Amino acid sequence: MASTTPAHQPTPKAAANPVWRIAIAAIVILILNPLASAVDVPTWYTSAREALSRDPQDLTTAQAALDRAARRLPYDGLTLYRAGQVALAAGEADVALAHFQMAFALIDIGAAEHLALGDAYLSLGRRAEAVAAFETARALNPSDPGPLGRLAQAYEADGRYADAVGALAQLSQAGAADAAQLYRLGALTAVVDPAAAAARLAVSAEVPSPYQAFARHLLSAVSAATAQTDRAFTLASIGIALVQIEEWPLAEAALSQAVTENDAFADAFAYLGLAQDRQGKDGEPALAQAAALTPDSPLVNFLYGLHFRDLSESAKAVPWLHKAQAADPTNPAIAAELGGAYAATGDLVNGEIWFRQAVALNDRDGQFWLLLARFYVDREYKIVEEGLPAARMAVGLNPTSASAADALGYALVLTGDSLTGRQELERALSLDPNLAAAHYHLGVVLIAAGDLEAARPYLDQALALDPQGPYGDLAVKALALTAP
Repeated sequence: MASTTPAHQPTPKAAANPVWRIAIAAIVILILNPLASAVDVPTWYTSAREALSRDPQDLTTAQAALDRAARRLPYDGLTLYRAGQVALAAGEADVALAHFQMAFALIDIGAAEHLALGDAYLSLGRRAEAVAAFETARALNPSDPGPLGRLAQAYEADGRYADAVGALAQLSQAGAADAAQLYRLGALTAVVDPAAAAARLAVSAEVPSPYQAFARHLLSAVSAATAQTDRAFTLASIGIALVQIEEWPLAEAALSQAVTENDAFADAFAYLGLAQDRQGKDGEPALAQAAALTPDSPLVNFLYGLHFRDLSESAKAVPWLHKAQAADPTNPAIAAELGGAYAATGDLVNGEIWFRQAVALNDRDGQFWLLLARFYVDREYKIVEEGLPAARMAVGLNPTSASAADALGYALVLTGDSLTGRQELERALSLDPNLAAAHYHLGVVLIAAGDLEAARPYLDQALALDPQGPYGDLAVKALALTAP
């Protein structure tokens, strides 16, 4: 009988060594990276589901459970995808993207998966990849309006305003646009096609929402602007209206078009500089052009002064603001800005003169009294004779102003009435729980009362609300006093 043993079969001794090594390696792998048991995976899924059922906003437990499942089952695309979805909802876009990329190498993906991938890219600022993912999702399921809203958001962030308008128009026609998207459609159309904007803004202006007042403001501006035949004037008017509601990128787009249409339009150049400054860009070239065109314009000089104030270069702002004030001496806003510029340079004498001048020019406006009060209170300067009366006037003229209540509360504390002062500071926080100044001042009051434990949460909150600002800086110093 012929032998069935291959001619190249190794001897038993030679075969034993590789088999033994493989067995040891398998044991080591099992010890270092044990496989999930049949019981573990359902337990993790149940834990995630129960956590989301208890509190849909608390994703920590669900994310931890699904991340664990994803680590143990790197070959299971569905588990990786689920982990990515929860990570994305929890704001961990980088973690989500890693899960998605691994998952999508293992499973077939459709429109929903491309949407999730696009959301992760968009959260990470990778707009080109986000757009590609959303466009793929749209192509895979043209009847789903979901990708349109995402595409519009990505297009707008990329400055592709006409494309954003197209996507939002389709969303609106499908009856799937929400109040925010209806407003964005109107605002973007005002820049892309002013003649078509009024009809779209009119729709948004009728929808009760946080955007309704903005839509009405723009509708009024667009209606007046498009009645003119001068395209540069139309675009500048729309740009200024967008500045007034702090739609800075759209304002820049409209004003840039205006100065392209008319390169001698000084006010448009000045507002363009402001819009650029407020986005962290350099608005000085536009402002310099405006100043060259109309060197005595109070508006141009005022905005040039603001440019330097925004850069914390108040000494450079002072000459521009003086030129603005000389051209418009009855304007209290210019006087108040001069007061702020002088105060920022440490010149309290001139700071006081100009803040008081602002009040003298309009003593029925609580905002100017508030600026005067804050000048005294924030510097703990002339509190008894000037700061406290100014704060009382600010509250009297605007009793619902949280900042005025804070100024009065701290002025009372500084003048010895800690009980009433603390009550006023607490009232300030009831009016605006996110007012960093009031959190800081309450923390300081509690430190003075010897209650360091109670002071810490207020100071922590002041720091969280104003991390780069003056109250955050003061809170850091005060927190050092509460250290055990």
